[in-house]
Amino acid sequence: MLRRYSLIVIVITFFSIGSLSAQTTGEWIGAELSLNLPHKFSFDVSGQARILNNYLNLYKYQAQFDLGYELHKRVDVGVSYRSEWRVEKDGYFYYRDKMFAEVKFNYPVNRFKFKDRIRYQRRRKTYINDDWDLIPIQRLRNKIELSYNIRKNKITPLVSFELFFPLNSFITPVVDEYRIAVDIKYPISKKQSIKTGILYSRELYFDTLYAILFRFTYTFKMKIK
Repeated sequence: MLRRYSLIVIVITFFSIGSLSAQTTGEWIGAELSLNLPHKFSFDVSGQARILNNYLNLYKYQAQFDLGYELHKRVDVGVSYRSEWRVEKDGYFYYRDKMFAEVKFNYPVNRFKFKDRIRYQRRRKTYINDDWDLIPIQRLRNKIELSYNIRKNKITPLVSFELFFPLNSFITPVVDEYRIAVDIKYPISKKQSIKTGILYSRELYFDTLYAILFRFTYTFKMKIK
């Protein structure tokens, strides 16, 4: 019990300290349906709303579809499509989409589990403010995550670090964004779980932007034979 409350205190403290130094704060709230399919395939459907500035401004809502395949017990590959509506410079919502291709590695060591996700991302916009908006933005992303299985405790703490590498020639920084996250995952039942925590995001291209974001996701898992 003491460990459980200690983890919650750490998350709240990190969120409070980050909020003082961040340009903005916000919330990412989502739900996910995860399906384990026959022949080592998986399919996920998720939705998320993203809010900025103390619960006041919805700036993005999205739906994502993920198809995965288990190559090995330690290696998965997948493709994804994200459909989203986002507030642009004129203050209105416009449609944009993202496509992903990724490979994921996982390796357990005692009660720890190490994960590495390498993802290619291509983003296309429909809001055209200048000629740059006509060009799809491509990135390579690398997310490293470490989780710990606490003995006799359902809570799983996770920490992660993600780097964004631009692939377009006109974007000069080697890294144009990075994210640091601290999360806690808790199983409500065999099929249901929640994941909550905070994320520090810093963007380095065009303008230097940084934010602290609170995250909450509900997941329902099913196995289809």
